[in-house]
Amino acid sequence: MQKGNMVEYKLGDENLRLLRLELGEIGTNCYILADKQAGEAVVIDPAGDFPVLWQAVEELGFPVKYILNTHGHWDHIGANAELQTKTGAPLLIHAADAAMLRQGADSTFRVRFKPSTADRTLADGDELPFGGYKIRVLHTPGHTPGGVCYVIAGAAGDELIFSGDTLFQLSIGRTDLPGGSYDDLIKSIRAKLLPLDGSLPVFPGHGPHTFLADEQKFNPFLQ
Repeated sequence: MQKGNMVEYKLGDENLRLLRLELGEIGTNCYILADKQAGEAVVIDPAGDFPVLWQAVEELGFPVKYILNTHGHWDHIGANAELQTKTGAPLLIHAADAAMLRQGADSTFRVRFKPSTADRTLADGDELPFGGYKIRVLHTPGHTPGGVCYVIAGAAGDELIFSGDTLFQLSIGRTDLPGGSYDDLIKSIRAKLLPLDGSLPVFPGHGPHTFLADEQKFNPFLQ
């Protein structure tokens, strides 16, 4: 189902609902994931366009338990502050990127954004309870020092991956920005993502979703 810039995915687990919205100046992917049975949701990378995002949250009808940032770049955090204020949900990001939220500007791209403050910082291996699931934090530096991927795990095993700007369909995140490292990013993908079940869908920060096995076979950066 597609409504303007919003897509709802049909997942293998019918208890989960997943919406993707392309938000902000460059159409960054923001995801809203809901556990229907528990009646709660998480928002991953509230990139901007808060009125559009809030309408989607309201239509979904579940309270927001967490606001999760995959990293601290301006195009992934533009609606952080407004969503924090509106929902009261805690904002979480890896400790190495937390200071980026408070800057209010990105000098490289000459853009400004509303500053926000993390309510909690994350580390590799952290697990967040979410309804009948766990959200596992994988620290995947390379695009930024504090970049992470979120793995949603249920009773039957891992369900899906949110990769931020670590891994895209047939590509990887930029490493030429401050704090970036090509070697670190490739190491992160190989050590943290590729050992996971290849059938897992991967929902990146930009562009269409993909599958881990396809990236292992066909992504030119991983050959």
